[in-house]
Amino acid sequence: MVMYAQASDVALLDSTELSNRLSEVLRGAMPWLVTISEAEASVPEREGKWSAKQVIGHLIDSAVNNLGRIVRLQIEPGQSLPGYEQMAWVDLQHYAEREWAQVLALWFALNEHVAWTIGRIERGRLGNVGAVAGDSLTLGFLIEDYIAHMQHHLRLMQTWIGKR
Repeated sequence: MVMYAQASDVALLDSTELSNRLSEVLRGAMPWLVTISEAEASVPEREGKWSAKQVIGHLIDSAVNNLGRIVRLQIEPGQSLPGYEQMAWVDLQHYAEREWAQVLALWFALNEHVAWTIGRIERGRLGNVGAVAGDSLTLGFLIEDYIAHMQHHLRLMQTWIGKR
């Protein structure tokens, strides 16, 4: 599993702050994401890379998988949770064939729910430890990394979309 965040001291993490951080990422990205046309969203960054539809589709898949992890690690700490085949998930859900507005709306709605769920985690549970694809981590770090992963993809996408 690729990590995108530096681990914070879990004792200093706050679920409301983490929820707000995710909400800020969503609200910061939507103004420029909605300006991307259907045509622009359909063109891959370059040969062999994803289009904006597929990148946001990947972030939808990340939301689905990580929401399950967030809930499961609250219910039963110590679990070993699987990774997922990211390329296959994007391909099998055919994001490239969906309308850009639909892909974007699903991403936003799912992540609003993820932020809602994160904001209601009892502080002591942020230290719950589990494993994802064999890597041991705390629930707090899982959430921080989830947000950093989203920021990573959005930054890259904003750069290459803006260069067209």
